[in-house]
Amino acid sequence: MDFGFSDYLAAAALVATALNALYTKRQSDSAKTASINDYRAKLSDQHARYREAFREVRKRHKEEIRRLSRQAGDALTTIIHRFDEYDVEGHVPRYLRHLLHECSEMVFYAFRGQLAWQTGLNISHRFYQVVNVENRLNPCADHFGGGDSQHAFERRYLADPNSYMEQDILADRYFCSLVSELKSRIDPADGVSLLVGLQDDLVAFRAEYESLLPGVRESVEQLEELIEEGAAEHFPLTESPRLHAALTREKAVLDALSYLKIPVIEKDSARHYVNFISQSIYACAVLHAIQGIHSWGWYRE
Repeated sequence: MDFGFSDYLAAAALVATALNALYTKRQSDSAKTASINDYRAKLSDQHARYREAFREVRKRHKEEIRRLSRQAGDALTTIIHRFDEYDVEGHVPRYLRHLLHECSEMVFYAFRGQLAWQTGLNISHRFYQVVNVENRLNPCADHFGGGDSQHAFERRYLADPNSYMEQDILADRYFCSLVSELKSRIDPADGVSLLVGLQDDLVAFRAEYESLLPGVRESVEQLEELIEEGAAEHFPLTESPRLHAALTREKAVLDALSYLKIPVIEKDSARHYVNFISQSIYACAVLHAIQGIHSWGWYRE
């Protein structure tokens, strides 16, 4: 087939049209990129004070929370070893410290995901129900035993973040067996001595906790106000999703921390606490949680 002059002109026009379309597209892409960059720059400028406030709050509490975490770990170690002194079966087949450590850690795992976003009042109220755990056991399922329980809790949380796993452990055969064995291997007559000793073991931790509590509550209020203000901005804070998520998480963590208390049991009233096993599990679970505060939400900093 022979190409005439008009054919060459048509081909050239087609090429020119294609090149022009490509140029137009590149210009459009450049304009879009410039617009996005301009938008990001405005967001960064508008939300700068929120970033600064977040850094300031984190810096304010970093060292004191680290100290509190260490104190929680020290108290936890002392308490669980204290239990071996009361074993009527001579550490057979397992030391009581291992039983207490494992079942109280399972309680922490049940709440670990929600500790990073649930309100402190909600989480602390549900957490405190553990003080009656020995009377609420109903072993009928195998949710968390028989292997790596930590990953079992994590998978269950990721499948349903809103689930109340503290209810699930009450039905878990393995958890129930740990609590029941603890109860069967300690003479009820030793309950007063055990609870009084536990209170002594918590003195240093409590002092550290009470010293940081006012500042933590103040920071919760500050972060709550910032988040509310951010929602009313021309560029809402949610348009900086990572910053908004970081502020929200920090507020939730500090709020939960401010509510996770271990009640003081006076020496004169210790004899009234027949649920001394549950009280001990609760105290150790709180200590596990505060020791592991940087992993709340199944996220490690």
